[in-house]
Amino acid sequence: MAQISKPFVLLTSMPAMGHYAPMRAIANGLIQRGYEVTILTGPRYRESAEEMGATFVALGGHLNDLDFNHPKLLPKPGPEMFAEVVTEVFVKALPDQHEGMQHILRSLRDKDPSRPIVLVNECSFLGPLATTFGAPGLRPDATIVVGILPMMLSSEDLAPFGPGLSPPTTPEEWESYTDLRAHWNEVATALPRNEFHRILGTLGGTKETQHNVFDALIFNVDRFLQMCVPSLEYPRSDAPDSIRFAGGLPRGHRYRGKEVQIPEWWKTIITNPERKRIVAVAQGTVQLDYTQLVVPTLTAFADVGDVITIAVLGKHGASTVKHGASLPSDFVVPNNAYVGDYIPYDDLLEHIDVFVTNGGYGGFQHSMSHGVPIVIGGTTEDKPEVAARAEWAGVGVNLKTDRPSPEQVRTAVREVLEHPKYKARALEIEKEMQTYDPIQIIADSVEELAKAVKIVDSFIHRT
Repeated sequence: MAQISKPFVLLTSMPAMGHYAPMRAIANGLIQRGYEVTILTGPRYRESAEEMGATFVALGGHLNDLDFNHPKLLPKPGPEMFAEVVTEVFVKALPDQHEGMQHILRSLRDKDPSRPIVLVNECSFLGPLATTFGAPGLRPDATIVVGILPMMLSSEDLAPFGPGLSPPTTPEEWESYTDLRAHWNEVATALPRNEFHRILGTLGGTKETQHNVFDALIFNVDRFLQMCVPSLEYPRSDAPDSIRFAGGLPRGHRYRGKEVQIPEWWKTIITNPERKRIVAVAQGTVQLDYTQLVVPTLTAFADVGDVITIAVLGKHGASTVKHGASLPSDFVVPNNAYVGDYIPYDDLLEHIDVFVTNGGYGGFQHSMSHGVPIVIGGTTEDKPEVAARAEWAGVGVNLKTDRPSPEQVRTAVREVLEHPKYKARALEIEKEMQTYDPIQIIADSVEELAKAVKIVDSFIHRT
């Protein structure tokens, strides 16, 4: 039961599972701490939001249920495609996000004008920028942006966000990054920023920004909480003071769903009587072309006596038998391999030695929370940036391709298995994560920012 004395929380998320899942965990933690939470995201998440006690409002518009498998929305490397995806997926969603936020803010103000409203906003949800840049409408009393992706903040210390380049280590590399930033910013940010200004004009906005749209969000909030530990994110000497690290979500905080059925063969994995090395591979819930990473990984260790492989297809109903219909019809699953529709990562990671993944940020954080080293093969969306961070942090190998050969996968996995430094570093990260209580850090930020709001004659004023 929400405590009336606490501020309202408006929580937003892009309508995609990789974005919604961590925000749902945050919402659930805040509800358990007595906050009244309203969630704004795609309609498919209504049931999971309402079953934990949140009020749910569905996003409108054609971008309220993202399908990143659509060719137009599937980015390939390069600033031109990066610009198109940011424009089509994120910037063009802004009007419907703004409308949904205004509906909720009016409702909460009418419900109790004396209670502050704190926005907990997912880092790629651009809706708050409308009123920030002059569009008429209500604004929350405080805004927290939650970084559930690799930090996208531009910096003179780094290469531009997108191509997946680690921090420079030589003067020559630093100089080349300076040139690359100029080119990338000219090509990759102009289209999204121009479209942002066009849309802003239709909403009555009066201001412009020279930042890219994601930087504009970071520089115009009260608090930015990055959901990882400092060891997994590049340092920036020019970062704003509003940025804090909240640590990654710990084990057990992710939503399992109502209909998770663990396969019968899972008992073999738990017992592992011969103490074989276990290698798991997953491509998340978006990239479901299993020839990219799943098939090469199973093939790489086909019938290798000291290794068991597990493929998690990431989609309920994808494969209910070992020779699943979703795998290529001519692919025969090796005798030492197991294939499952969906296994919660907290269950999977407890029993494996190496995690092969296409680089989703959630899977990366999951793996680190269990101290499991990682092999990443991903080149779309933010995956090159995740892979680069894993390599930079010393917790895994970056394949630098989303279609590795079985030989490439085998070499990378053997590199991790045969060199203890990767496991040791992953365990160090796990220990670092255990020093953070991310949900409490977010709750403390809500309270701290709400205290900056004072009530005068039943109206809220910022101090």
